[in-house]
Amino acid sequence: MMRAMLPGAIAGEAWRNITSGTTKAALWAALFVATVGLIAFMDVRAVVAIVQGSAQFNAAGASVQVLAAPGRIDGQRCAALNGTGRIQQAGAIRKGIPITVLNMPGTPIAVVEATPGIIAMLPMIGQPTQTGTGGAGRVWLSADLAGVLGVTPGSAVHTSAGVATVTGVYTWPDDGRARDLGYAMITPVPPNGSFDQCWAHVWPADQDLADLTYMSLANSDGTQVAFRQLNTTLGATYDATTLFSDRLTARAPWAGAIIGLILGYAVTWARRLEIASALHARVPKTDLIRQHLVETLFWAACAGLITIAALPWAARAGNPNPDMATWLTGIRSVVAATAATPLGTVAAIATTREQHLFRYSRDR
Repeated sequence: MMRAMLPGAIAGEAWRNITSGTTKAALWAALFVATVGLIAFMDVRAVVAIVQGSAQFNAAGASVQVLAAPGRIDGQRCAALNGTGRIQQAGAIRKGIPITVLNMPGTPIAVVEATPGIIAMLPMIGQPTQTGTGGAGRVWLSADLAGVLGVTPGSAVHTSAGVATVTGVYTWPDDGRARDLGYAMITPVPPNGSFDQCWAHVWPADQDLADLTYMSLANSDGTQVAFRQLNTTLGATYDATTLFSDRLTARAPWAGAIIGLILGYAVTWARRLEIASALHARVPKTDLIRQHLVETLFWAACAGLITIAALPWAARAGNPNPDMATWLTGIRSVVAATAATPLGTVAAIATTREQHLFRYSRDR
């Protein structure tokens, strides 16, 4: 009659196999890290690529919609769109009176008067270096203009309209975006009165919300109105949600689970002669399952932790938004593989037959 082994005996036998090298824990753990780690790494980098594309789309100003109606934009109405649904920022601009810098009297400089919503967009589409806040006598300069004038944030610029302090310098590359702010001095103004354009940063893209910019029109006198995207070179939209769900590595957790199942089966099937011998010696199969599960879970858990610990680097490298979400995406594959490995072990023992002992011995 077969007698069940005590839990302590099962654990002791498993530990002896691990420490003696019978389990080959290091080998199987290395295979786990190499295969499952590669899948998780590829999935994480695929997500990082999507985030990079999203950041590039926003930085190019492609997510900014512009309604142009010279002299017909109500600044208050445009500013009121800020925070509506997916409208992250909204602001208005108008042409100011050109000024001249006293040390360059023959070169008039274009002045753009902008409401706070436009200033709030600059960190995204203009990548500014800022040292202060907007206010009376404070201006923003495009990098090209600042280079010509030889000024930096905090510098004073003596103009025909008085002394202006440079609050920040923003870049405005020639990457296909409209040149409205390409070589200009931006003067912050309150959203009062009429403006020429209403800008809305809509993210994620939503055409219905973008159309709300028409609500900023002060009147409908029949004057031509133009609605456009600030930068069209990267396409009309960037659907990060669809790209995420349709990425090639979207089924990475399933691939990880299959690999874990295969590894769990292989590590146990490689010891089928030992298992069949134990069955012949009247060791209960349930006890063998428990023992091998302890061994498998040991190396699989260690390998899983090593893989998870290595993933943060893959999630952070080149990621403009290195939050935990990207890292957690890769962890799914590791968890799936770790959970599936014991199932492979159980399947291998379940298919091992005592009556095949001599065949196993011959095959060895």
